[in-house]
Amino acid sequence: LGTAVQLSVLLGLLGFGNCQMFHMGPCPDPPVQEDFNINKYLGKWYEIEKLPSNFEKGSCIQANYSLRENGKFKVINKEMLSSGKVNEAEGEIMHMDVKEPAKLGVRFNW
Repeated sequence: LGTAVQLSVLLGLLGFGNCQMFHMGPCPDPPVQEDFNINKYLGKWYEIEKLPSNFEKGSCIQANYSLRENGKFKVINKEMLSSGKVNEAEGEIMHMDVKEPAKLGVRFNW
């Protein structure tokens, strides 16, 4: 009985992690926040959890979103590398679809 209960709980928990798992087929198209206000999005954000990626190798990852003098928005991403060096990348934020202002894209100049 104990093994059956543990297996049942484990299988139930796997369903909660579904959104963080790779799967066959197209990427999901989740709904976006209605009445999105980019000015409320500005500021410093800290990454709590992530999937492995080839462009983030460090830890203590943060993104700082701000307004440029020309009226466009920028982001500065920072991470702490294992060597102790801080790696930084600056990008420009753009709206992907004017009908859905919460869908943003970022272009980085490497």
